[in-house]
Amino acid sequence: MIGCSRLGSTDGKPVAEAPLRGKQLYDQYCAMCHDATEDLHLIKEPPKLDGLFQKQTLPSGAPATDEQVRKTILDGRGIMPPFEQNLDAEDVNELLRYLHTR
Repeated sequence: MIGCSRLGSTDGKPVAEAPLRGKQLYDQYCAMCHDATEDLHLIKEPPKLDGLFQKQTLPSGAPATDEQVRKTILDGRGIMPPFEQNLDAEDVNELLRYLHTR
C-alpha cells in the first residue's frame, strides 16, 4: 500500500486495515462524550479525538503516544472515567488502531 503509515505499539498493522471492532468500541464507549453535539452539562467539554495522533501532545499536554492514550483509557483522567473494567487489552488495541484512523 503506497504511503500507508504504520502504528506504533499496537501491532504494526497498516492504518487502512483498522478493524471494524475498534469503531464499534469507540461508538459504544467514547462517542457519547467525545463526539457529543449537545451540551453534556459537564464542567469541561471532552476533547474531540479527530486527528489525535497527528498532534505532538494530547489535550492534557501528555505526549500523543499509544501508551499514553492506553493509560488514559484504562485509568481515566479528570472527568473521564476509567475503562479498565470494561475493556480488555485487545479491546484497547483495537480502539487505538481505530483512533489512528480518525
